This record gives sequence, C-alpha cells and structure tokens, in this order.
Amino acid sequence: MFDRDQWNEIYATLSRNKLRTALTAFGVSWGILMLIIMLGAGQGLKNGTLQMFSGRVANSVFMWSMFTSKPYAGYQEGRRIQFTNDDIELLRTQVPDINLISPGLQLGGWRGANNVSRGDKIGAFEINGYTPEAKDVKLLQIPKGRFLNERDMTDYRKVCVVGDIVADELFEKGEDPLDKYIEINDVYFKVIGQFKSSLSGDRAENEDRSIYIPFTTFQRTFNKGNEVGWFVLTGDDGVSATSVEEKAKQVLKKAHSVHPGDVRAIGAWNMEREMTRFLNMFSGIQILSWTVGTLTLLAGVIGISNIMLVIVKERTKEIGVRRAMGATPLNIIQQIILESMVLTTIAGILGFIAGVFLLEQTSQLIQHKFFANPEVDFTIAITALLILIISGVFAGIMPASRAVRIKPIEALRTE
Repeated sequence: MFDRDQWNEIYATLSRNKLRTALTAFGVSWGILMLIIMLGAGQGLKNGTLQMFSGRVANSVFMWSMFTSKPYAGYQEGRRIQFTNDDIELLRTQVPDINLISPGLQLGGWRGANNVSRGDKIGAFEINGYTPEAKDVKLLQIPKGRFLNERDMTDYRKVCVVGDIVADELFEKGEDPLDKYIEINDVYFKVIGQFKSSLSGDRAENEDRSIYIPFTTFQRTFNKGNEVGWFVLTGDDGVSATSVEEKAKQVLKKAHSVHPGDVRAIGAWNMEREMTRFLNMFSGIQILSWTVGTLTLLAGVIGISNIMLVIVKERTKEIGVRRAMGATPLNIIQQIILESMVLTTIAGILGFIAGVFLLEQTSQLIQHKFFANPEVDFTIAITALLILIISGVFAGIMPASRAVRIKPIEALRTE
C-alpha cells in the first residue's frame, strides 16, 4: 500500500543535507555509468569485428601453397608446393564434407596491382581468376549484370566482372559498364557484371578494386598452365571449418609428397577458428567489464551504507521517540532500508541514463571498421536494475541493524 507520509519522510531525510546526499549518490551513479560504458563499448567492438567477418561463409577455409619445412619421400626441405587442377578433383572426391570449391589465381602475385585501361582512363587493380562458385563463397552482391558461369569457363571466354570501385574509376559517372571492353595486359575483356563486396572497411575496398575473370581463361591467357594459386573451401551444413581444413590438408599433403607433420607447407585461414578466437576474447572483455563496473558500484554502495550510518546516528532521538510510541523493530528496519533503496535506485537510474546517452553520442562520433553500434541490450538493463535494488537493500542492512539496537530510554536522553 502506498503511504504518502512515509515517502514524505524519506524525501525530508534525504533533502536535509542535499550536498551530502548528492555526493553519496554520485558514487553509485559513477559505478553504473562505468558498467554501462564498458559493456556498451565492448559490444561495439564485438559488433564491428562480426561485421568484418559477415562477408564470408561461416565455415569457409582459405588454403594456399608454401614451402616445405621437413624432408620427405626423397625430397629436401624448402621445396615449393604448387597446387594444380588435379587437386580440385582430388578434394571433390576425397573430402565429401566439402560443399563448394573455388580455386583462384592472381596476376602479379598476392595483392599485386595491374594497370587496366579503358580509352584514356587507367587504374591499378587486382586481377583474379575464379570459378563461378566464388560468388557464393565470397557472398558477393551483383547489382548489375551477372557473375561468371560454367559456359564462360568451358568456352574460355574473355569476359570479366568488375568491382564497384573499378567501375567508378574506368567509366564515366552514370555510365553502364555492361558490354563495354577493358584492356588487361594488352588483352581485351568484355564486362558482363558488376559486384559489390559484402565485407567492411579496408577489406571491402580491396575486394571492390578487383576484377574477376573465368579461371580457365586466366590460366590460358596469362600462361599459367594448370597452376592453382589457392583454394577457397566451404563445408556442408553442420560441418566445422576446422574439420574441412584438416581433411583437405591430408589429401593435398599426400598428393604432393609432403611430410604429414609439416605445418608450414600449406597455409590456411579458417573463418570459424578466427571467429571463435575473437568471440572468446570479447567474452573475457565482458567479464572484465562486469568485474570493474560491479566493484566500482560496490564502492558507491559502501559509501551509501556509511552515510546511512551517519543519518541513523543523527536520528537517534527520533528513533527513540518512535520506539517509545510503539514502532516495532521491523518498522524501523523497513524505513531505513527503504531510504537506502530509494537513494541507490535514483542514483543508479541517473547513471544508467547518462551511460546510454554517452554511448549514443560515441556511436555517432566514432565511425570505425572495428567499432559499430555500441549498445546495452534489455537483459543487461534488467540485470543492472536488479543489482541496484539488491545493492540498496544491502546498503541499508547495517544501518538498520544499528537502529533497532537503540534502546528507547537511552535514545531519548541523547542530545
């Protein structure tokens, strides 16, 4: 039942010394503010990182050839491994868990830029040879035209799909690049489509500065024989990328006479493993945020408890009068704990609002690929509220216990 007199008394008690009340409440507000800021900032870092990974299939694996580090089967260490077209079929037949295989080649080596021209316009871009599966592996968006298909591969067509940045730099503003020709190393390729990366940040820009041509056309046009630079693999639904990676490595090592224990001959980047590593790191950050925020909040709660002890001492005579007039110890305890809870809750809500406001301002001011949408979800908000209520109860327990130990006769004699 709502008791107006009781709430008026709480207000009068807390407003009796406004400066002391404000300074005490600041400790709790600061604690909840730090908790919200740290949890929100950690979530922002997590969101930014997940956005970077969102442009790839979750169980994808990138594999490339390197140099052996152990002698094996009559070969010395330091031998360069070269993937070939035969490995494509080997992986398809011997690793049944693989869903998609997309071999790749790049002109000029990894991250190598090549001059591409159209009329009087020229730019330096990455030239990659890919199969049609690359679209699904890389989750590319095709706003114009189409992607490479099997007919392009079998007919060795000199066609290409260009990234957004390539289209912007080689064509006039508003010009449709479809069915136009661009020149790569004195060879003309017809533009059949335009793609946009699903990645974010620098990686999206690198991909959008790329030109994709049919893998078979790349091999024939640029004299690569049956060489393969790397593979992009994805596993079937429910199959982990780590499992696909290990099985594929075993098949490739056997095919190229590589020591089974050689960990340097074949390089690999595993999407699943990288995501797990980052998620574990962010779990640690969240635990640290809760620890620091809760300890800071605890310091504020201890401050409130100490102030309530002072208030109880100042109100010793008042408490004695209440006891003499028939107030039970439970009435005294309820009053003290309620005052503590009100002060703690109000201070905490103010700190919570300030924290959310600062997070919102930070989100608008900081635009970075590793930081996106710092937020505090509903569950955390409810948890913080429960912590505040429980903290208010605990902050009032000791002062309330001292209050009920006061004997009415001794209290009435107190000046």
